Amino acid sequence: MKFPTLPVLLIGLALSACAERPAGKSVPEPRLALSQVTLEPGTARRMINAYRAERGLPALALEKRLTRAAMQHARDLAKGDRISHTGTDGSDPWTRVRANGYKPRLAAENVGAGQRSFGELLQGWKESPGHNKNLLLADATQMGIALVKTPNGKYRTFWTLVLGKPR
Repeated sequence: MKFPTLPVLLIGLALSACAERPAGKSVPEPRLALSQVTLEPGTARRMINAYRAERGLPALALEKRLTRAAMQHARDLAKGDRISHTGTDGSDPWTRVRANGYKPRLAAENVGAGQRSFGELLQGWKESPGHNKNLLLADATQMGIALVKTPNGKYRTFWTLVLGKPR
């Protein structure tokens, strides 16, 4: 089954930079209109923690500085209609969490673009080895998550998950 984001998926996986819609392993959810796409951080945290618990890993807590770093990066991605772990200012996930006052012992980031639900996004991350590795980081204790929507451009939704453990 071909998806319109498959070329981007191949590039993104090669760069380990994004989570695109998976190529057919699961039954897709109905495609929501952009206005219906939402992110409930508590629900996202519960879904990620349920996945981690299945593998004997500790739960993550929501952390406001990681959420600010996630939102900053999601806005940057939306502004440029692009998918990357490098900000337009050259920043990386570690730089962004530090700039938001977080002192990391560990920092990791998953990004996605074009997904119309958190469930779709999470499934893509689970099916991507690099993103799945981040979801299952045993030492991670905290997370921040953000969604930015834009009506124009190729992707229209930009998601960022930042995982961390403070010093």
